[in-house]
Amino acid sequence: MSFGGLAVLAATTVSLGTATSFAVLAGTTVTNTGSSTISGDLGVDPGSAVVGAPLVEAPYSTFTADSVALGAKNDLTTAYNQAATGEGTATQVGTNVGDLTGLTLTSGVYQTGTIPGTPNDGAMSLSGTLTLNGTGVFIFQTGSSLTMGTSSVVTGTASPCDVFWQVGSSATLDGSSFTGRVMASTSITLGSGVTVHGRVLAGTGDVTLIGDTIDASACIDTASLPTPTTATTSSTPSTGAGGTSPLIGAGILVTLGGLALLGAGVTTGIIRRRYPSI
Repeated sequence: MSFGGLAVLAATTVSLGTATSFAVLAGTTVTNTGSSTISGDLGVDPGSAVVGAPLVEAPYSTFTADSVALGAKNDLTTAYNQAATGEGTATQVGTNVGDLTGLTLTSGVYQTGTIPGTPNDGAMSLSGTLTLNGTGVFIFQTGSSLTMGTSSVVTGTASPCDVFWQVGSSATLDGSSFTGRVMASTSITLGSGVTVHGRVLAGTGDVTLIGDTIDASACIDTASLPTPTTATTSSTPSTGAGGTSPLIGAGILVTLGGLALLGAGVTTGIIRRRYPSI
């Protein structure tokens, strides 16, 4: 293919592996202000904090610091590396320090910059409309940041399942509508009222939402969603020399050695069994 007289490298799809079901993924924290809606799983690992209770629509779930979130983060790293280095030499596009405003692109691999074939360390930005048309895979690469201004819009006939943004540091999305899967090495911040047709997936940092809509449902097979597990915890406080033992026998209390009076207190050993949710 060609773009403006330049050869455009055909892109191959980037597999997200077990991260495919996630609309939002963060390394440390997901922080929400206002009423945000997420159509897709939400995950955090190795952190575990989800602040501000964004709405995760059914049948999707939230996974924090567990095996599901860990697996998704590992697969995100693999996908990020493929998008960054596994696609060959990209086509250089963009003006005004990497601004993509006014471009109409077909599928391919793109970087901002002015010297074709050189490593892309420049920032990528959008201050107006970027149009992505046709079938095939779109991959945008930047070794630095991605900044979408308040007047930015990513539109066109391209499927959000086929658009990937590989960001070497952090991404800021502050326009009305955005298309694609953002994979940022560090963090992702959304402005107020942004609609993302795709995903926001942050590596080591946080994801910040302000009354936003993240919709990855068009790219998720709900028949293969990961199953959430709910840990059963004892409501008995840890007291005495042995504290509360691991659970063995659902709902059955077994006293060990009767009751032993220690001063004015009473100590019991309690054993229950923890069953996984079904």
